[in-house]
Amino acid sequence: MKTFKLFSVLLLYPDNELISHCSELKNFVHSSKLGFVEPLIDYMQNSEDLIELQKDYTFIFDLTPACSLYILEHFADDKNKGKNLLEFLEKYTQKGLNIAQNTTPDYLPIYLEYLSLIEKDKALAEIDSYSDVFDKIYKKLKGLNSPYALVFQALAKKEVLSELP
Repeated sequence: MKTFKLFSVLLLYPDNELISHCSELKNFVHSSKLGFVEPLIDYMQNSEDLIELQKDYTFIFDLTPACSLYILEHFADDKNKGKNLLEFLEKYTQKGLNIAQNTTPDYLPIYLEYLSLIEKDKALAEIDSYSDVFDKIYKKLKGLNSPYALVFQALAKKEVLSELP
């Protein structure tokens, strides 16, 4: 699903490369049913200071535990965490995805990229198992008036995702 690939890109740490592709991202969302994320792309594209954009991202996703992009961080003291991380890694390996050494396999942008490579029905079933987590993140981000909330609002609702490309 192209939707998961787009969401993966939008949730990456903002850098000059991401900002330079905002026009392309906007063109893509205009040609699909994904126009609802345009305010997030505008937020990135219109930011006058990349460092401020990066500070906001760090505050939201690194310093606010309720918004962590590491999926398993939302499951307190899960004794199966190691096993679950290996399961993520095995799925990625089967699809030829490599992850950076400085991250763990439950990093949401990587997971979304993986979902973009598998059949839509299977991807929707997988993502639905984390809908409660995404709904909590959405509510926290909405309370922070963050445009990133738009991505999580969609991720939390399988019926919305099923209508997207």
